[in-house]
Amino acid sequence: MKVVVFGASGRVGSKVVALLQKNGHDVLAVVHSNDPFLATSNLQVVQLDVHDQVKVAEVISQSQAVLSALSNWGSKEGDVLTVAMQAIVPAMKSAGVRRIISLTGNAAFTTEDKPTTWQKANRAMLAKIAPKVLADGEKHMKILLDSDLDWTVIRSPVMNEIGHQRYRLSEKLSGTTATIHRQAVAQAMVDQLDNTTWFQKTPVIWRA
Repeated sequence: MKVVVFGASGRVGSKVVALLQKNGHDVLAVVHSNDPFLATSNLQVVQLDVHDQVKVAEVISQSQAVLSALSNWGSKEGDVLTVAMQAIVPAMKSAGVRRIISLTGNAAFTTEDKPTTWQKANRAMLAKIAPKVLADGEKHMKILLDSDLDWTVIRSPVMNEIGHQRYRLSEKLSGTTATIHRQAVAQAMVDQLDNTTWFQKTPVIWRA
């Protein structure tokens, strides 16, 4: 399968690219500026800004599935995920590409969530510390929720390089740990390419 990865040079995106290559997929790795990859036969690196809808459409037209590991941390405008989806979704529809897996934080809620008091407090804290990050995560989810694509949004707690790499996906916001290994998140994203369980759902990832 030919898969385009947005945010490919990031700490999760680079792991996603490596896993896809290991699994025999052809990868279009989209980077903003930094290209950390070694040239291989099944990897093509494309440099673009997600605000450029024409170039986004070009890479989408060459793919069969889309994985987005974009991050808005450090972004001045704080709208990276939303802007990307505003370009990606119509490009996918135009090209006839159905499958997309995206990533955001677990403080991003949907209308179907039933958060606990603690989870509401955690979200309120993030809304004060990084309001643009939180709003961007939720807006990008709504764009996908309103589409008819075969989408999955994985919501993650704080990601790091600590602990084991096993994971589980859950419809519930509550979990056993506050952090998860980035490799587990990358693996979960790649696993969804061949898994229909979480079509049009927003599971939260936790350590298994």
